[in-house]
Amino acid sequence: MTEDNGRRNAAEELRRAEVCLSEARALQASKFPYGAVSRAYYGVFHAARALLFLLGIEARSHKAIVSLIGEHYVRSGRLTAAMGRLVSRLQRDREDADYAEGAVFTDEEASNIIGDADAFVEAARRLIDARR
Repeated sequence: MTEDNGRRNAAEELRRAEVCLSEARALQASKFPYGAVSRAYYGVFHAARALLFLLGIEARSHKAIVSLIGEHYVRSGRLTAAMGRLVSRLQRDREDADYAEGAVFTDEEASNIIGDADAFVEAARRLIDARR
């Protein structure tokens, strides 16, 4: 992947992250907290992919995203450890929201998760803008 391709891919992934967050907000406003939690995670997922594309890395799995963000962004200090843990936590929340029998997400929890996802996407946006 060339540097130009990485920047273009990062920009596209960041746009997808923003769409996912809009979908999460719409679902939460319509009282669908499980869907909101799932879409909030995908906002973080796409923002994380954007960050990795800047480094020329294309992750092939959700688990790899968590590991690679930790390795390339948290360890270097470009993202806080809390942001790294957020990616992992939201991945688990998404799996619970989509698959776990007995998992419960309230409207308030969905709202908090969306807020956390917004913070991650904003942090990613700042890092991407700094590379332009």
